[in-house]
Amino acid sequence: MRFTTSVAPKVMTVLTCAAWISVAAAQTSSTEPPFGEPASFRVDKPTLRTRGASPALIEKLDASPFRYFRLLARQFAARSCFEFRDLRWRLPFVAVHGDAHIEQFVMTEHSFGLEDFDQAGFGPSVVDMVRYAASIHVACRQVGWPCNADEAVSAYFDAYKAAVDEPVARRQPAIVDRMHAAAPQDAHAWLQWADSLMHPLPANDDQSFRQGWGRFVQLMRETYPERPQEFYTIARIGGIDVGIGSALEPKILIRIAGPTDIPDDDLMLEARNTVTPTGQECVSRPANGGSLQVIMFASLLGPRLPDLFGFLPREGAREAPELWVQSWDRGYRELSIADLRSQTDLNELAVDAGTQLAGHFWTKFPDPLRGHQRFAQLRAFEMTSTRARLLARTLADETVTEWERFRRQR
Repeated sequence: MRFTTSVAPKVMTVLTCAAWISVAAAQTSSTEPPFGEPASFRVDKPTLRTRGASPALIEKLDASPFRYFRLLARQFAARSCFEFRDLRWRLPFVAVHGDAHIEQFVMTEHSFGLEDFDQAGFGPSVVDMVRYAASIHVACRQVGWPCNADEAVSAYFDAYKAAVDEPVARRQPAIVDRMHAAAPQDAHAWLQWADSLMHPLPANDDQSFRQGWGRFVQLMRETYPERPQEFYTIARIGGIDVGIGSALEPKILIRIAGPTDIPDDDLMLEARNTVTPTGQECVSRPANGGSLQVIMFASLLGPRLPDLFGFLPREGAREAPELWVQSWDRGYRELSIADLRSQTDLNELAVDAGTQLAGHFWTKFPDPLRGHQRFAQLRAFEMTSTRARLLARTLADETVTEWERFRRQR
């Protein structure tokens, strides 16, 4: 999950450790390096349990093909790149989300759009095109109203192409107002909601995090000297069990004091352990810089930068990833498939996703370079869009087939 916050609410932190990924090995010639891998979508319950999956997580996955789909971000990227390996030299690298799907849509007090940039990097646009379109196909299988996946996919692709050609102003989907009405907007109520997500941490984990917090505060005060030491006083720490794709990752919430000692202006922060790139992924991320890659891609693709961000220095092993820290936004609400009420809802979300994801990176470059990249992206879109639509449907069908096999397992 990814949240932002104004300087008005107080602070909570989410610490994410390692994520599990299952990708089958590729069979490629020695003369041509692999462009993606033919990854399997098969996930086994015994394997998940050995990785720490709780009975509650297994139950969630049994109940919904979309939840199973959410486990497969890395596999989808690998499969998309593998299927387009014949065009690898013709597809320009762009900033891609890496795990774009309907339930990544987040509404906050100040913004709306796709969030969660842990899988973001540079790669071919087909990664986002296929992943988001496939999410539409899977979602349409479980909504309770007549759902035309092809119509929404067409809306997504049309919006994507339009935003590649020229920057397009985003329009707020109507579902945002309904999400606002369902989310606690009052500061006290929102903080109560956030507190309700916490459960006690093991004493060793609590102590370890508090020991690193002092150095984080020192660095933050050097960066933002207007914020006093008391701003970062920890009021509460707790674990949290959220997410599907990140469900095997331990998470911690931390609430801090914020600008005053009044409880209702406490702030919320999120901190997580970024995944170290291997250099073999289809979507590449910088090998250097650690947590800085998160804010880089948030600035290129995100609807809004957080008001407070940084990273928690780690003592000891220097090769271990540092903990990315950023603020949450009061009023946060993450969309679920159950929030969709009509084809109009789905189409509007698809248009907004296409507009957000396409071309934003290149709007920040000089006109001659942007013009050349726009040409390359439009050419790539023409070569890939028809195949990407078909592949999205195929991979969605495969996801559901593997989910049906999964839920028959003990």
